[in-house]
Amino acid sequence: MKIRMRNRRDAPARSPQCLRGIVGLLALSAASCAYADSSVQIAGVVDTYAGSLKRSGEAGRTGVVNSSGMTTSWWGFRGVEDLGGGLKAQFNLTGFFRPDNGGAGRYDADTLFSRDANVGLTGAFGRVSLGRDLAPNFIPSVSLNPFGGSFAFAPLLVQTQASSGYMRGQKWAATEAGDTGWSNEIMYVTPDLGGLVASAFYQFGERTGHAGKNNIGVNAMYSSGPAAFGAYYQRVQVNNPVDNAAGDSGVFAFTPYNSQTGATYKLTPAREQGTWFVGGAYDLRVARLFATYQHSSNQPPDGFDSAHFKFQSSTLQLGASAPLMQGTAMLSWARTTIKADGDYRASLGSDGWQSTVRRDTVSLGYDYLLSKRTDLYAVAMYDKITDQASGTSFAVGARHKF
Repeated sequence: MKIRMRNRRDAPARSPQCLRGIVGLLALSAASCAYADSSVQIAGVVDTYAGSLKRSGEAGRTGVVNSSGMTTSWWGFRGVEDLGGGLKAQFNLTGFFRPDNGGAGRYDADTLFSRDANVGLTGAFGRVSLGRDLAPNFIPSVSLNPFGGSFAFAPLLVQTQASSGYMRGQKWAATEAGDTGWSNEIMYVTPDLGGLVASAFYQFGERTGHAGKNNIGVNAMYSSGPAAFGAYYQRVQVNNPVDNAAGDSGVFAFTPYNSQTGATYKLTPAREQGTWFVGGAYDLRVARLFATYQHSSNQPPDGFDSAHFKFQSSTLQLGASAPLMQGTAMLSWARTTIKADGDYRASLGSDGWQSTVRRDTVSLGYDYLLSKRTDLYAVAMYDKITDQASGTSFAVGARHKF
């Protein structure tokens, strides 16, 4: 808006009310300019499926209407302001929810904005954010498997990020500690450097007297033509989204069992986990191929278990996706091996200890696009854990992005 000021000699006398009106108009104009390059967006995903589920080791089959089959349902606010000179301010406030029952969060104890709660700056230097943001594992893991961010049916994520299925003595625990998002975090993302984007992550433990208790990590994604590669490393000592432990936190636990006597030996939960991951994908046009490998080393607190057992896990994933009619067919297999190597006879005085557990999961699915924002999907999954009966699951669902 332009304000034209007449020559002083031509100007009639102004009343105080008129002057206040002009001042208000100028203020309104200034406010309009200030917000002209700012925006706030409401966005999210609603994903719900119906199915029959039985994972390995579970006592029976369960018919369900559940949330988050292909994508964890979420909603929230995103904002950006152009500060000029290529610099922008950004914020994200997004949280998960369960559309099958209207519940907030991924589970009852989840926080309100457990997906994102951060503010930061972006420019030619990249992006810096403060608050709750991504963990190092998230982008490489969901980008390099055919089922993307399906924590219900992607074999890679079912085994490393979800607690489902049973083995002797315990429920299967996610083998990767620290969640897919980190609270109290400083995160830096580089600009695109010829197809390479790298990120650095630091989560403060925020415990007086325990300055060394924190999470750190890095990741990188590279794409060139039909090929894509990803890798990350993270060291986790703090659970998420909230960790109230004053001392060491238990970031991963495993219970070896005796196949002869039925006895169990609960290892002291690890206070620290280090995980590295490498993977890639290649697009052949008729199909896209995926392969990933992940390894975690777990460190119990100093003591008997730390001195006598080597506690680790590894996950191999292979998969493919292919365009089919107005959608995509997906196939993926993953195998996770958990080991607590050690001399059990010398340590516990008996033979027959099962200290290695293996899990194989295969999923076959089809995702049909009704539009750019709405799709229908169907998935079948086979699951098998050492010494447990196998399980099969079937589901059909709908997903809408807004």
